[in-house]
Amino acid sequence: MDNHDSQPGDDDLLRRVLRGHADRVNIRPDALTAIQEKIDARRRSRVPVALLGTAAATVAATFVGVVGCLPTPPHAPPPGAATAGPVQPDATPGDLASRSPGGLDGQLTGPGTAAPPTSGAAGEQAGDAVATLPVYYAGEVDGQLRLYREFHRFDLGSPDVVGELSAALAEMLSGSRLRDPDYRTLWPTGAAVTSVWTQYDIVGVNISGAEVANLDAAGAAAAVQQLAWTVAGVVGGDPRIRLLLDGEPVDRLWGHVDTSREIVKGAPLDTLAMLWLIEPQHGDTVGRTFTVHLAGSVFEATAQLRVRQGGQVVHQRYVTLDAGAPGRGEATVELTLAPGAYTIEAYEESMVEGEGERHLVDVAVTVR
Repeated sequence: MDNHDSQPGDDDLLRRVLRGHADRVNIRPDALTAIQEKIDARRRSRVPVALLGTAAATVAATFVGVVGCLPTPPHAPPPGAATAGPVQPDATPGDLASRSPGGLDGQLTGPGTAAPPTSGAAGEQAGDAVATLPVYYAGEVDGQLRLYREFHRFDLGSPDVVGELSAALAEMLSGSRLRDPDYRTLWPTGAAVTSVWTQYDIVGVNISGAEVANLDAAGAAAAVQQLAWTVAGVVGGDPRIRLLLDGEPVDRLWGHVDTSREIVKGAPLDTLAMLWLIEPQHGDTVGRTFTVHLAGSVFEATAQLRVRQGGQVVHQRYVTLDAGAPGRGEATVELTLAPGAYTIEAYEESMVEGEGERHLVDVAVTVR
């Protein structure tokens, strides 16, 4: 290719495109362990070379048979779709004391794919699987409902994407292991996951006990986004979600939200809280020196970090995120504190005179 065939700025354009994709990747907190365990599992179960040709031919024939067969909106899981009933989580909040979650927007892998669940620790029964999954809840800040994320650890009866979805959605609906008292689920009491299925980039969710909810339009919209972001956090990408109530599609959920078509997650700027404290999580016990991980969308990428012990401020500093509003950035800060109970706060200092602090988020931690 001649040099004049390449327009000036091509390298910069490619760099920006790749950076944009990289910025949307949400690294799973247990990703390294999961990758190592998958490699070990594959080494233990290598397929004889002689069988690979037959297997490849079978896969190719199957692929030819299904290309072009797109699903139609079902009242129940379509034939051949992966399905599962609800999985009840049985891990406790204390199990998360050593996790280190990261990332911004609930995207773990490419569209329509699922990151692998974490295998159980040594000594667990064969077939057990443990996964640390994101669950989204609502909180009110500056008079608006916004979404916050917690990571919860689940023992899965079905160690696949359907099992992960069932577990995370069951927790999202019930809020039974919510760690931060400032957050809540917006779904009605008694709502439960009846079944979950996946087909192509579509995730189907059938929920019972959610026919009526005492929510206004803003609350109903936030509840739908709770669902959309939790699903996206588990499967990655931008899945389309078909919502059924008691096995039947709903054209307008609770009289407020159009759900006649597939649900998708909203833009981060419109749905997520402007500031998150990703790590530590509320209720964590940490060592004397620990890392605080912030994320958010603030003016000129500048947030305030403050630490209180009782009514006294013991530490305060500016923190510069790696991107500013309207983008979403991150930053990590290392703190060293004496043993005791503390409240860590993050907020934005408003540039509007008299407005003061905005987007305040806080977590309570214990330093051992």
